[in-house]
Amino acid sequence: MKFKNMLKTASIALVLIVLFTSCNKDKKRVENYSYSVNSGQLNSAWAYTGTHANTVSADLKLEGQKDGTMITVTINNTVDGETYNVHAHDAADAASTPNGTPYNETPNVDVFVKQITGNGASSSESFLTTMSVTELTETYEGFLVVHDPLQTMSTTDPATFIVLGSFAR
Repeated sequence: MKFKNMLKTASIALVLIVLFTSCNKDKKRVENYSYSVNSGQLNSAWAYTGTHANTVSADLKLEGQKDGTMITVTINNTVDGETYNVHAHDAADAASTPNGTPYNETPNVDVFVKQITGNGASSSESFLTTMSVTELTETYEGFLVVHDPLQTMSTTDPATFIVLGSFAR
C-alpha cells in the first residue's frame, strides 16, 4: 500500500514538473522572421504595385513573456516621416469575406495593429498580446501586412501591401 501511495505521489510530482517546465519554455522562447517586399510570394496576383523602393523589408520578433508574447515589427529602409500601417489579418475562407479576400479585412487588434513612423532607416513598434509564442507559430493562421504609406490604404487590395507574408512562418 505504501508503495502505491509513493508511486502515485511521484507520478503527480512528475506531471506537475513537466507542466511547469513546458510553460516556462514558452515564456523564454524567442522567434524571429524576416519578410521581403511583396513580390507575389503568396500569390502572384498580389505582387506589390506602387512607387515605394523595393528595398523595404520587415522583421517580426516574438518574445515569450509571463502574460503572453511581445511582438515587435521592424520595418527596414523606410521613408523618413511616412506612417506605415502594420497589422495582422486573420486568414479566412475567401467565400466568406465581403470582397473575396482570403483574410478578414479588419485587422486583428489582439495580435498586432500599429502605426510605425519611418525615419529613413529602420523603425519598429511592439505590442504585448495574450497569445503564447506557441499559439502564434503553430495555431494562429494569419498574415503580416505592411501598407505602403505612399498610397491610399486599402485592406481589400493586396497589391498595395508593400510587405505581405504568413504571420510567424
